[in-house]
Amino acid sequence: MTTASSTDRSKVGASSDALARHEIYWRETESVSPGPPLRQDVHCDICVIGGGYTGLWTAHFLKLADPALDIHIVEADYAGSGASGHNDGFVTPTIGHNLSTLVHRFGAEQAKLAYAVVGRSILELGRFCRKYGVDADYDTSGYLQVATNKAQVALLRRDLRIAERLDSATQPELVEGARLKSTIDSPNIVAAVKGGGALVNPHRLVRGLARVVREQGVHIHEQTPATALHTASGGHRVTTPHGRVTASKLVLATNAYQHLFERFRNKVVPVWSYAAVTEPLSDEQLSRVSWPGREGFVEAMDLIVFGRLTAENRLLIGGGPVSYHYRRDMDVARHIDNPAATRVLRGVLNRYFPSWGDVRFSHTYGGCVAMTRRFVPHVGNLGDDVFYGYGYCGNGIALTHTTGKVLRDLILGRESTYTRLLFVNGNERRVPPEPFMYLGAKGLSALLALQDRYPAFAMKGLT
Repeated sequence: MTTASSTDRSKVGASSDALARHEIYWRETESVSPGPPLRQDVHCDICVIGGGYTGLWTAHFLKLADPALDIHIVEADYAGSGASGHNDGFVTPTIGHNLSTLVHRFGAEQAKLAYAVVGRSILELGRFCRKYGVDADYDTSGYLQVATNKAQVALLRRDLRIAERLDSATQPELVEGARLKSTIDSPNIVAAVKGGGALVNPHRLVRGLARVVREQGVHIHEQTPATALHTASGGHRVTTPHGRVTASKLVLATNAYQHLFERFRNKVVPVWSYAAVTEPLSDEQLSRVSWPGREGFVEAMDLIVFGRLTAENRLLIGGGPVSYHYRRDMDVARHIDNPAATRVLRGVLNRYFPSWGDVRFSHTYGGCVAMTRRFVPHVGNLGDDVFYGYGYCGNGIALTHTTGKVLRDLILGRESTYTRLLFVNGNERRVPPEPFMYLGAKGLSALLALQDRYPAFAMKGLT
């Protein structure tokens, strides 16, 4: 069989992407049988609304601290059905838009502490998987922050200088030239920084976590949406279709859906981000690209693009333009399929790996990312024993593990390193109401896209 040229491969791949299923790839790696819904009234110590990473880690750490606690989790679908189970699987210490902005807004000491604590969560995730037998394909290959032009190289150098001033425990370095080519052989990448981190199968991680939490004695009620909420200093009542939960303490942990609670409506913005996953690469296809460490990569830009190999040797490409829909429309049927985003991601694949232009996408899909105005999570105590954690801005795997410990200490009334982190009980900036939110989101997205297209703009203010 004659091998096609890179140009020919690009045409083949682009035309056949119409065959891609708009289903989330990760869900196919482990089947799910949702547990039964709540069908009675219960009283407990703590009720958690939301069965994703935040709610599950909080319950896990609370039960480790006090096994006698009676904890119930209510989840509208199944545990991990949201972003927890279908993100890109990058486990990184990233907090905020970039390190420079984080230091500018919160100070060097706070930034240093936050990175150290979240970095510790990365290691603890690996230990958790080993201890409890969670087969989440935890891979310590880490990730590369890559530059594709001189302006992005300057951004990488700036953050490297800041990391050195913070005395980071794992000092990263800039990789260029022959070393870069032997690390990841892409004609699109001109420099890279290897950061500490890991890769996981997010679906299997969250399902494994749910199993562990159940084994600890936590009650997880799947297929149980919270339809009404009454909070009072003497206790909290969560109404569901077939039963009510009355709890002394309440945790609101719904991330991109947090805006459905009136108190948080103007503090979190759900935006749609998209991904595409290829068919499994053959040995011959894998041999075309030298990528021995199999690190994930993230491009140093505002509207980031990223890529990684899965355990099945599929290439996952994601990111690019994001979409905000008027009045926070999160309807999956309307938005999971985005042909324009698929075309962008096909272009990303062809730029980074032109020799894989014949590879077809088997899955293309979108999901909601919970964004906050300052690009950091919101975690805290509303008073009257109501606690919350949300807004990980696409960096939630390690951050939710940390947040679980924050919420544990807040709920138990402990002062700790975790409760002093920069995103705990902080100044949570509001976003404007509609229609200004919609107009502002469109304008900001266009501005960021322009800056990424003309990266010289990003050079301004670099020191």
